[in-house]
Amino acid sequence: MIVDILKCHGTGNDFVLIDEINDFYDFTEEQRVLLAREICDRKGPVGADGILFVQKSTFADGKMRIFNADGSEPEMCGNGLRCVGRYVIEISGKDSVEIETMKGKYMVKKAEDIYEGITTIQITIDTISFDIKTLPMNGPADRHLFQKIESLSNTVEFSALSISNPHIVSIVDHIDERVLKEIGEKANNIKEVFPKGVNVNFVKILDEQSIYVKTYERGVGLTQSCGTGMTASSIIVCCHDSKRLGREVKVFNDGGMIQCIVHKDAVEKYKVEFIGNASYIYQGKVCFDFEETKTYKLIEQEMYATEIANYEAFLRYVKKSLETI
Repeated sequence: MIVDILKCHGTGNDFVLIDEINDFYDFTEEQRVLLAREICDRKGPVGADGILFVQKSTFADGKMRIFNADGSEPEMCGNGLRCVGRYVIEISGKDSVEIETMKGKYMVKKAEDIYEGITTIQITIDTISFDIKTLPMNGPADRHLFQKIESLSNTVEFSALSISNPHIVSIVDHIDERVLKEIGEKANNIKEVFPKGVNVNFVKILDEQSIYVKTYERGVGLTQSCGTGMTASSIIVCCHDSKRLGREVKVFNDGGMIQCIVHKDAVEKYKVEFIGNASYIYQGKVCFDFEETKTYKLIEQEMYATEIANYEAFLRYVKKSLETI
C-alpha cells in the first residue's frame, strides 16, 4: 500500500500526518497500530513521536486521531492538534475550524506569527478538570494539588489534572531528566494509582513571564515538547501564583517556545489560549506492506526548506532569549 504522508511538528514534537478526508485508506484498527509502531520507530527512514490521522467529522470541520509511537491512542495532543488545525484550515480555506478529538471539540484558528515566517496556530482549551477521577487517578481526595505521591517520590510534590488526557505536574528548582524519566516510567507502571497511565511534567519558573517545561509522555517517553503538558504546567503555575492569570506566559521547552494565557472565571472554570507553531518538514510517500511490516520504505520526499530554515532561526532566537532571563 502506498500512503501519502506529511511530516510536521509543534515545538519539536514531531508527527506523521495522514489525510483520510481526501484519501480513503480504510485502515483497520490493527493496521493503525502497526503503522504507528513501524513508521514512528526512530531507527527507520521516517521516525516520529506519533501519527495524526485526519478524518471527516459529523459535527466539526475535521477529526483528529493520534497514535503514539508505541501504538497506544491518547485522548488529546496539543502540539498535534495545532498541526491538524493548520492542515484543515488550509484544505478548507477557512481562517478558523473546529476539530473533534476523542473526548472534546476545539476551536483552532490562525494567529499572529510567533516569529517571522513561522506559521502560528491558536487553540482554545477548556477541557480542564482537577477531579482525579477524570485522569483517572486513585487517591484519598477528589483533588491532588501540591502534594506528594508516596509511590512515586518521597521528596517531589505533584498536582494532578486532566486536559482530556492525564497529567501530573511538579514545580522544581532544577529539571533533572534522569529523575523525570525514572518517575515517568514508574508512574506508568503503577496501575493501582494511574490505571491508564499518566504524563509527567517538571516545570521550572524562570521569571514572572516565563517557565520551562519538560515532559515524560505516556506511550512516548521524554519528548522535545508536549502541548497538553505545557498547558497543564501553565495552569498549575497560575494556581501557585494567581497574579499570572490572564497574562501571557512564555513556555520554553527543548523544541522551542509557545505562549499560554490562562483564564479562570467566577466558578473556577479554567480556559487556556494555547499559541505556537505548526510547521511542515516534508511531504512524501511510504510503501507499507502490512504482511511484512518491517519492509516499509520512504519512496518520495519533498522538503519544506523555507519552513525548516525559519524554524532554525526561531530556535536561535529562543536560545538568546533564555540567555537573558
